[in-house]
Amino acid sequence: MKAADLGVPISDAADALRLLVGGDQVTTYNEGGEQYEVHVRAGEFEDASRIRLWWWGSARTATLLIAALVLSPFSAQAQTPAPAVQTPAGEVVRLTRDEAVRMAIDNNADLAASRFDPAISAERVAAARSAFIPTLSTALQRNSETTPSSNLFSGDSALKTEFWSGGATLGQLLPWGGGTYDVSFNSARTTTSNPLTTFTPSLTSSIQAVFSQPLLRNFKTDAARAELDLTRRNREIADLRLQEAVARTSADAETAYWSLVSARAAVGVQQRSLDLSLELERTNRARVDVGQSPPLDLVTARAEVAQRRETLIVARTAALQAEDVLRAIIFDPKRTDFWMARLEPADGVPPAASAPDVDSAVRRALTERPDIAEARKQIQIGDTNVMLWKNQTLPDLRLQATYATSGLGGSRLLRTGGFPGTIIGTEVTSFGTVLGQVFGADFPAWTLGFTLNYPLGKSGEEANLARVRLERDQAAARLRSVELVAVREVRDAALRLEQNRQRIETAQLGRELAEQRLDAEQRRFEVGMSTSFLVIQAQRDLAVARNNELQASLDYQLAVVAFESSQKVGSR
Repeated sequence: MKAADLGVPISDAADALRLLVGGDQVTTYNEGGEQYEVHVRAGEFEDASRIRLWWWGSARTATLLIAALVLSPFSAQAQTPAPAVQTPAGEVVRLTRDEAVRMAIDNNADLAASRFDPAISAERVAAARSAFIPTLSTALQRNSETTPSSNLFSGDSALKTEFWSGGATLGQLLPWGGGTYDVSFNSARTTTSNPLTTFTPSLTSSIQAVFSQPLLRNFKTDAARAELDLTRRNREIADLRLQEAVARTSADAETAYWSLVSARAAVGVQQRSLDLSLELERTNRARVDVGQSPPLDLVTARAEVAQRRETLIVARTAALQAEDVLRAIIFDPKRTDFWMARLEPADGVPPAASAPDVDSAVRRALTERPDIAEARKQIQIGDTNVMLWKNQTLPDLRLQATYATSGLGGSRLLRTGGFPGTIIGTEVTSFGTVLGQVFGADFPAWTLGFTLNYPLGKSGEEANLARVRLERDQAAARLRSVELVAVREVRDAALRLEQNRQRIETAQLGRELAEQRLDAEQRRFEVGMSTSFLVIQAQRDLAVARNNELQASLDYQLAVVAFESSQKVGSR
């Protein structure tokens, strides 16, 4: 056997690729009608343009046409670990679980949108309350009218009337009893050319108060009061939904945090698995070199390295994806380095705790879960609707009361002689005197009475009453269903929590035994009592055991999050 380091000219990429694919194996090479056995030692050369060869046959110079551009990537792949998935570098944000939850509550985009709901509901309450706000309306009017003479007493000339008027009205729907009132004040000044008038200009003023009080329908409740009550309930529901959104966001942030911790740990597990396979590859290469193992052992080891390198790449990608999930939950979207910043968890997965108190958790869920509280609010909304429409089926019996006073003044025409008489002067009554007449009730007028309206036959109100009673019963049934679901979810979360707690103990034992088995198999392999296949199988078993332990720890921590979350929010 002869050995030499030969310079390799760049000529034939096809032969180079054929040789490199068969690296570390015996490859047949034909030149000048003679056949050579070529052993390509991929990865054991320092220069990409040279390769170490062993050959049997003629001692003539062997010319190998191998492309250096093909040699370089294959040799690098054989020697270096799997590269990490490249992402742009950015600020490293190291955070604990509690900090991640706080950042999610402060910055989460979905939660920020949910915070508008209570404010919107509060404005609806204000709009409903405005139905009971007193309303003041005023009016000012000037009117001029000229009409032709149409009777004996008005003479031959046209009649012209100038009219000024102003008034104000204050009205309100009372927030209790369903009553309404209107108080109005009006004043007018009229000037006319009619010879039969007594005052010109004349000053008139009046005050009128009208009160209407329902005695049956709309007395206990009415549409406005029901609407105010409904908007208040809906405001409370909006608060409950925001509370639920906060709890859900917190749970999502915590879940994403522990998922990232687990994904980073999984990368470590796969890296250790790759390191073991690389060590076995180096051992097998040395044994093949000295003839202690067949070349197939090295091929098997290299195949295992490639498989574990692929698994490591997948694990690293999964870690980056888990980082993106957490980033989307806790970062402010307006942050300039939203996609560039790197997240570094500061907490490790905590150890398993004792078994949960299921009964206390169930009681807490029935008391604090927003979906149950919302179901109770829906029943209260149903009660409000039932009370409203039940009241609307009553006869509309109302008490109507009106009281008014008025005054009259201005320039009174004094006459003498027969009808219509001759104007001999005027007597002026000031506007102050007119107001004195009004507020002194010199000329009072009042009315008092009752009105009754009652439909003959089944009314639409009775149909609505039947409908809202069914809706209230439906809400009550839905509450029972929600409570049942809540208890089932809490108990299911507790069972999964206990299951995963027990899994951790079993997985730890399995990992310890797998480590012992691999250690024993490697010692047997070193003294020639085992094979590469058994060592590789033991390495695989250890990798699986480590993954199982890691997954059990993650599942337990996620079960803790789910158990706590089940007491605060319902399932999606």
